[in-house]
Amino acid sequence: MTIKPDIITSNGHIRLIDTKDANALADYYARNRTHFLPWEPVRGANFYEVETMFNRILEAEGAFYADQQVKLGVFNLQHRRMIASIDFSQIVRGPLQSCFVGFSIDAQHQGQGLMQEFMPWCLEYMFNHFNIHRVMATYMVTNDRSQALLERLGFEKEGYAKSYLNIAGTWEDHILTALVNPSH
Repeated sequence: MTIKPDIITSNGHIRLIDTKDANALADYYARNRTHFLPWEPVRGANFYEVETMFNRILEAEGAFYADQQVKLGVFNLQHRRMIASIDFSQIVRGPLQSCFVGFSIDAQHQGQGLMQEFMPWCLEYMFNHFNIHRVMATYMVTNDRSQALLERLGFEKEGYAKSYLNIAGTWEDHILTALVNPSH
């Protein structure tokens, strides 16, 4: 059985999101709705409801135990409010041993270096406890913050994907990057 992540850093508690977090996850997306708008798919009104978040969490929990996804929340140490989301998805086993990572941070905490603090711990967990060899990440060509973070973390550019994802109602080009487990 895989060990669940439970990581305390200087500025956050990183752990699996569970069903008790449905309100916190709904609050995170609701208060960042405008902030996330340019970087996410179009969301229906029901996406922001607690029940929707509860169901998404249930699905993620099942995917964790099926060895397919690790959906992490980062919670502020003082007020226990969710301040970031880091999601390792599309886990592929066999000779590939890979996954994708997606991440977001609360608008009030952007630009403070917090993702630079949180991400290495999460990557270490995936490499050492989930035995992942390769973590892939994509970012929109206009997303300078994600580009800078991924470069600082050691992700290398591997390609350019035209019309890769439908973001905010438009098919956007993305840069493809990857980080290989340094111990492999």
